[in-house]
Amino acid sequence: QQGYARWWEGCTLLQQLRGEWVSAFSSCMAFCNSSPDKKEEVSKFQHTLVRLTSLLYGSALTQVSEMSNPDFEFLDLDGFDRERLRF
Repeated sequence: QQGYARWWEGCTLLQQLRGEWVSAFSSCMAFCNSSPDKKEEVSKFQHTLVRLTSLLYGSALTQVSEMSNPDFEFLDLDGFDRERLRF
């Protein structure tokens, strides 16, 4: 019974974490500059933010996963220096 309760607590905390990150991501998107002359820069920033958020969540899942080979999919990481993504 205690193991089941701990499992559910972990699931609940993981969903709460996901919700907090979605909220932070949404705020970053909402506060982007809407000026037409900054459109290209803002678009690049937004695409980078989406990819980094995907990477962040996937890394978090990898840390808590008990799978022998956690191979989570990420959004396209093209444009990132692969060496800088290693940790």
